[in-house]
Order: sequence, then structure tokens, then C-alpha cells
Amino acid sequence: MHNQKHAYQQKVDAELKLLEAKTELLKAKGNNLMADARVKFDEQLQELEKSKSEFTVYYDQVAKKADDTWDDVKDEAEEKWTKFTRSVGNFISKHT
Repeated sequence: MHNQKHAYQQKVDAELKLLEAKTELLKAKGNNLMADARVKFDEQLQELEKSKSEFTVYYDQVAKKADDTWDDVKDEAEEKWTKFTRSVGNFISKHT
């Protein structure tokens, strides 16, 4: 059980770093947008940052749980991760 939790944490940590890098790249591109597009971009970016913050708070709580409770929370963790990565993917596809 510990190995499953540890493997999941490593996967999420690596993917979070990748998504953060992609988000930073998009922020740089967003600096060149016209005013109207910039407002919309900033609103979507704020939503993405909020979603990331909510996920990382949840993820930190899951990481602190005992290994024997991992089976109880892994499905919920995966569901929240999928929702978060989908929102990042949607943001990236709109702005690349």
C-alpha cells in the first residue's frame, strides 16, 4: 500500500512541475495580448490558479494520511487530479 501511495505522489509531483512550467510559459505569452483578450486570459488564469490551489491543499492533506487509509482516498484523489489536469489542458489548448 505504501508503494502505491508513494508512486502516486511521485507521479503527481512530476506532473505538477510540468503543468506549472507550461502555465508560466502561457503567462509570458499572455503579456502580449490585446486589452480585451488580456482581461479574458487573466480571468481564466485566475480560475486555473484557484483550481491549482484547491488541488494542492487537498493533495497535501492526502499525502499526510496514513498509508493504511490510502485505499480509502485514492479514487477521490485521482478524480480531483483528473479534474485539475483537464482544466489545465483546456486552458493550454485555448491559448496555444
